[in-house]
Amino acid sequence: MARLRRPLRWFVLVVLLAYAGVGGYLYLFQERMVFRSGQPVTATPADWGMAFEEVRFASEGLELNGWWLPGEAGRPLLLFMHGNTSVLSGLRGHIELFRRLGVEQFLFDYRGYGRSAGSPSEAGVYADALAAWAYLTNTRGVDPGRIVLYGHSLGGGAATWLATRHPPAALILEGSFTSIPDVGAGRYPFLPIRWMSRIFFDNLDRMPRIGAPLLILHSRDDKTIPFRHAEVLLSASGSRAKTLLPTHGNHNTSVSQGGKEVEEGLRRFLDDEQ
Repeated sequence: MARLRRPLRWFVLVVLLAYAGVGGYLYLFQERMVFRSGQPVTATPADWGMAFEEVRFASEGLELNGWWLPGEAGRPLLLFMHGNTSVLSGLRGHIELFRRLGVEQFLFDYRGYGRSAGSPSEAGVYADALAAWAYLTNTRGVDPGRIVLYGHSLGGGAATWLATRHPPAALILEGSFTSIPDVGAGRYPFLPIRWMSRIFFDNLDRMPRIGAPLLILHSRDDKTIPFRHAEVLLSASGSRAKTLLPTHGNHNTSVSQGGKEVEEGLRRFLDDEQ
């Protein structure tokens, strides 16, 4: 019996050390896991045959980089907030889709992403979204009643936060989530993720306070953010005009490469907001 106890004690010790190691890593480096901002900007819409204006604007003393692209007269303006692994030059699929829809576009990189200065954080992403809104409404004189907020994945956290401060014409969420702790708990069910989290992006908490028309786009095949997050967000929404449009394909391309059905769904929603 004594011979069996010693290997068992070592096994338990190894398991406990591994558990503590994984938990410690996730706790200490969660910012690095959430904000993957190291990619450079390698191309612009000019390289894709599109007219655009490169914009510099300030957020809490930091210079951020954005792109403005014209649209058809009378169409809404999309203020696009991208996901945690994107930079502007990786958004070609979305930009081309929005161009086909005829909308005006403003896209920007959060602090620490692309050519924007600083280091990313949850509070910083919110401040940058607010600065983008201020740039559009104050510097460019855009009517707030024309602005549709569009958040992809992590950008949904910025979009819902901004929508509670400045009611938009409409809100579009693509592949977004209820909260970061919920995502983490789904991936690491053996760890107390909700207790460990320092980053929240709590979309679910904000949804009842957002009355703007809502469109949620989410792939049933999404392996990054499960489809059930979209269903929960829709159910919690305080909007009287809310739609869930299921898509197919991976987390990053299910909409930009989603085909005619997705494009027409977006067009119908935007047409209703004119």
